[in-house]
Amino acid sequence: MTVWVVRAGSRGEGEEFALDDGMAGIGFGLRMNVTEFANRDDLRDHLINDLINDFYGESSARTAASTARQLWSFANEIRIGDMIVLPRKRPRVVAVGTVSGAYQHRPDLDTPHVLAVDWRAGDIPREDFDQDLLYSFGGLATVYRVRASDAEARIEQIMADHLAGPPGEGGDAVADDETFQVDLEEQISDRILDRIRQMYSGARLEYLVASILRASGYNALETRQGPDGGIDVVAGQGDMGFGRPRLCVQVKSGRSPVGLPEYNQLRGNIDTFGADHGLLVSLADFTRPVRVENERSFFQIRLWGPDDLVDKLLDTYDALPDDIQKDIPLRNRRILIETEG
Repeated sequence: MTVWVVRAGSRGEGEEFALDDGMAGIGFGLRMNVTEFANRDDLRDHLINDLINDFYGESSARTAASTARQLWSFANEIRIGDMIVLPRKRPRVVAVGTVSGAYQHRPDLDTPHVLAVDWRAGDIPREDFDQDLLYSFGGLATVYRVRASDAEARIEQIMADHLAGPPGEGGDAVADDETFQVDLEEQISDRILDRIRQMYSGARLEYLVASILRASGYNALETRQGPDGGIDVVAGQGDMGFGRPRLCVQVKSGRSPVGLPEYNQLRGNIDTFGADHGLLVSLADFTRPVRVENERSFFQIRLWGPDDLVDKLLDTYDALPDDIQKDIPLRNRRILIETEG
């Protein structure tokens, strides 16, 4: 069995469709059946002549060669029984499945090149995977083979132990081929999130969120631990916090995505605390029902998942307290300085 990464859109826009419909699909703007081409070179030439007219010279050849390689691999090299890994964007978890059907050409779909996939796990936390596996999942390409050592066996074990224990040590990461490139921004975000998870949990994460809000112009108060109705921080604009908007904030540092009970609890507390809006923060992101419900409550509640928290931390980093900057030391606001502990 070979392990492949197959993404579902640069922003994850095709993830739910793929998971709900039991498939993996790609497009690259090619509407023709890949099997109509005699070989990969013919496919590349077609891409150069018909689809990449806006590129010129060497850049055009490189783009076409990379695209042809991915399309050809998807249609001709991925086999029934191979493992498919889908690193999801929102929530930031990993889906894993097994190919259950051969390549199909589906011109009725936005992504007309399709493989049937039995998605065996759709929400494995990224932190369950060893760093070399995450590195292997972080390539910029849409379709590529995972070359990390013992990838199949280790991913199978992670699925079996889903949320049951900390990740192991892992092996050495190996690039897929000479074209493998890493999504550096995603790798940096992962390292910062790892540090936040190490240094901040419970009341400490509440302090971090309150500090980010203060750096954003709010007067924020962390509520006392106890029967606070689930509210961890209250915040208002202005020096004394009497200005609007007024926020009540719920902060979750657990390993499971936050679901509708916590969301509805926050919604009910907005009036109780005299707030205008609610903010729900989760280091493990949110379940799909929460994101669907939040579309209806867009003007009332905001969600900060792990990516949002990192973005807000980076946006306010220079104004954060010294102890937070010491816990999460950054160079040029983007590079985590590696330190002991």
